[in-house]
Amino acid sequence: MFRIAISRLTDDGRRITPEHRGTALSVDEAVHALREVLPTVDTTAFQSDAVQRSVNRVNDFRHDVATADGSHYRVVIAPMM
Repeated sequence: MFRIAISRLTDDGRRITPEHRGTALSVDEAVHALREVLPTVDTTAFQSDAVQRSVNRVNDFRHDVATADGSHYRVVIAPMM
C-alpha cells in the first residue's frame, strides 16, 4: 500500500500547504488518484517503474508539478509502514 500527499506550493516553494491525502494499493492507483485531484497535471513523470525505483531507493517519490492555471503542487507517493 502507498500513501499519497498532494500539497500546494506558494512563496516560490517556501510554503507548503497540504491539500489532499489518500491511500492506494498500487502505484498505478496512486497516479489515478493524482489525476482525479489535479486533472490538468502532466503525469508522464509518474511512470510506475520510476516511482517504484525511487520508493525502493529513498523510501518515497517526490515531484513538483504545475497546473494549467499556474498553481504549483508537490506530490509525494510513499509506502505505508
